[in-house]
Amino acid sequence: MKKLTLCLTLFCTLILTISSCNKSSKVEAYPTGYLYDVSVTLDTLNNAPALQSFVHGVDGNIWLLFAGRTNRLADDGGIHGIINGDYAAKSFLPLSFNEDIFAYDVVKDTVTGMSYGDMLDAVGKAQPLNIQLYAALRDFGTVFRNSNPLVTQDGEYLYVVGGYGTPLNDTNSSNAYNTFDHVARIHVPSMISLVSNKLSGVEWTKLFAAGSNASLKSTGAEIFKLDDTFYLAGGHDFGSKAPNGQKYLDAVYPFKMSQNAANPYQLDITVDSPISDMTVSQLATSYSDAHSKFRRRDGPVVPSLFKNSAGTLTEGLTFYSGVFRPDSLSIVNKDTTRWRLPWESAIYVHPSLSSSYTIDSNYKQARNVYACADFTLYDSETERVHTFLLGGIGDGQSAGNLQVSGFTNAAMQVQFDVNQNSSSWTLKDNVFDSDYFYGAESVFIQNNLTNIKSFSLSNGKTTELIDAEKTFVGDETLDLGYVYGGIEAFQANPGTFGPGNSAASNKIWRVTLSRKPREY
Repeated sequence: MKKLTLCLTLFCTLILTISSCNKSSKVEAYPTGYLYDVSVTLDTLNNAPALQSFVHGVDGNIWLLFAGRTNRLADDGGIHGIINGDYAAKSFLPLSFNEDIFAYDVVKDTVTGMSYGDMLDAVGKAQPLNIQLYAALRDFGTVFRNSNPLVTQDGEYLYVVGGYGTPLNDTNSSNAYNTFDHVARIHVPSMISLVSNKLSGVEWTKLFAAGSNASLKSTGAEIFKLDDTFYLAGGHDFGSKAPNGQKYLDAVYPFKMSQNAANPYQLDITVDSPISDMTVSQLATSYSDAHSKFRRRDGPVVPSLFKNSAGTLTEGLTFYSGVFRPDSLSIVNKDTTRWRLPWESAIYVHPSLSSSYTIDSNYKQARNVYACADFTLYDSETERVHTFLLGGIGDGQSAGNLQVSGFTNAAMQVQFDVNQNSSSWTLKDNVFDSDYFYGAESVFIQNNLTNIKSFSLSNGKTTELIDAEKTFVGDETLDLGYVYGGIEAFQANPGTFGPGNSAASNKIWRVTLSRKPREY
């Protein structure tokens, strides 16, 4: 009996030892990695203008702000009327157009600026012989007054494409509302100096240049600059001049711009072949709107990283969700109401790889599906791209007949594995601690007082992604930046603008990001 007991004891010890060794080996096979957690806190700053769907550029502590919509009368700068075709009278009121150009100091909480008309007069007085500059600013005035344009900044230059609105001389006719095809390059420090009436700081030859191209007529989309090429990602042509009143771009359009040899204030623009699941001939017809998985606008489109066949990281961009699916109005949900459905799949666009895009149908995103403040970082230890979507529209529920999903105060964290080419997401509810809703059509602006490092590729090219390893030192919490502006919704499904429904927001929220080691 004692011999049997001893044998059983030795056998169990052996099993436990083997199990312990296997467990230890499994732990060591995984990278340590970190968990990231985002927090949002309302700041006491209160002098920024109330804007949504606007243009923003940054020079140190000064934010250059223009275009978009604001509150002129009774919160009329909120979300446009959803089910209404009378844009001048009931959806995009002319009074809500922001016609001012602001320079806001986020450290001092002070704002200066002037209207577009006053800015044009100031240029005429300061540069009376510079006819070409004055003409460019005059002829492309819609750059400074439109809603939901495409915006990116590269160094000191801000690039603005498209947007929705009316010609400067016609604000009362609903038939005048259209999508613009302008492309502008603005020198941020010079424009800030100009609208702050500090003319000595204006570099006149750099201030402004513009051009146009019909292929780039878009609103509700994003643009990115990868190497020397810009990429217009999605959006639609909306208005009386668009086919059937609306035509999605259903593609990503690469384009380049150069300064005209004869006129330094004119941009010459060339557009390359589109990246799409449709042919060029299909993209020109309504067929693409009914079939393309690139039929997306007003959704989160973010910078990303991908690996080529040699295992080297390359730069690209990702569509996470977006609206609307072409079958939206033909699907009857469990409540027997038809509502406008967002895309759940992701699209990875990687122009430098053999296949320029990948559609991830296994990815299912049912929340935070509309454009909102976002930021992206890369964790090189785990080789994951982390994207944070802060608030916006998309609570995953039907809001009723022909409506979109409700506003949300949740923060979504999306992780993209560059080795598996797959994404997954988690949600943190109520990150905006408020009875109202924030984030939709707002922007994230980095805090230049925090030592935030951008991730660089092996060739030295700096990307838009934050380098987690170089920015964080151990376990810590960083004051990463701000969420500013956007739509302030006073209920989850406001349906329109106005008191009790929604308004343009001037609130500034501080964003902190913390990390701690992952435990296995």
